Amino acid sequence: MQNNCLIMGVAYYHPEHKVDNEYFIEHFKELGTDISGLLQATGRHNRYISENPNETMLTMGYNAAKDVLEKTHVKASQLNMLVFSSGTPEYIAPSNALKLHSLLSAGQKCMVYDLNANCAGMLVALEQIARTMRNNPNVKYALLVGSDQLNRYSRYTEAISYSNFGDSACAVMLENVFNTERGFIDSDVYTNSSNHDKILLPAKGMTRVIHDKNLKTEDKLVKWTNFDLDGAFYSAKISIEDTLFRNELTTSNIKKYFLSQFAQKNIEYVCEQLHEDIHKFTFVGDEFGYTGTTSPFLAFARAVEENELSIGDYIVFWTVGAGTTCICLLYQY
Repeated sequence: MQNNCLIMGVAYYHPEHKVDNEYFIEHFKELGTDISGLLQATGRHNRYISENPNETMLTMGYNAAKDVLEKTHVKASQLNMLVFSSGTPEYIAPSNALKLHSLLSAGQKCMVYDLNANCAGMLVALEQIARTMRNNPNVKYALLVGSDQLNRYSRYTEAISYSNFGDSACAVMLENVFNTERGFIDSDVYTNSSNHDKILLPAKGMTRVIHDKNLKTEDKLVKWTNFDLDGAFYSAKISIEDTLFRNELTTSNIKKYFLSQFAQKNIEYVCEQLHEDIHKFTFVGDEFGYTGTTSPFLAFARAVEENELSIGDYIVFWTVGAGTTCICLLYQY
């Protein structure tokens, strides 16, 4: 047995303001578009959206981080790593992780950095932290925080982004544990950058936002061009099967799957491709909307809340980021 990265606890935060489908249906009806079919495919019912202009991805992340520190009884001064994942960062310099480090009054022996892999960010960060812990016994505790405010950056005229996105933050406390068979096991990735120009934030690039005084507001927001995501979700089947095969496991060994909550139909598609039981796939996108980097971890948090996992269970995380890039992670709870 070796040392490994274990999840000690998870917490999440969302704004109080809840918006249901009817608001968006009426909004787009006035624009001459019926989005009822879209909302049915994505599985949306509600989403939480901040109405407070002073609430940022940083303040949301702070709320989630405080909760997970309290849940796990870890002091901020004990943290050896603090990684902040977001596709909608509040600051470029200093890092949002450094800002959070200050808010939490964390200690000096703590590596801090931001990670932006868009919606794949928290899973990419978990993989990095896990491999760091395996090779560095001095990293005892790591705090992983993800936070996105995708709705705030959406164009009011683009149905896929504006009607689907919700705001949330999630925090995961990780511990480097010795002589254990549990924890992080393996990962797999898939990247096809042919869609690099389909999701852009800001639409005209940061240089134009800063220097072009005549730039329209919509060109500072997300530009979402519809494209085929089937290849990305088919890659989930391949990554999951390859990862299980390498570790002498099969789908029958998996207790739960925590996938991207982008659309319910996509989860059903992956389930069908794996010939799996749909009850093994947690879906919370009906309650939270699509929340970007926190997406699979909100599903994981819900399973933990409802006591659906037992020590020793094998679970799979998988998600996709803009561009397109995907990551799969195998973990023993």
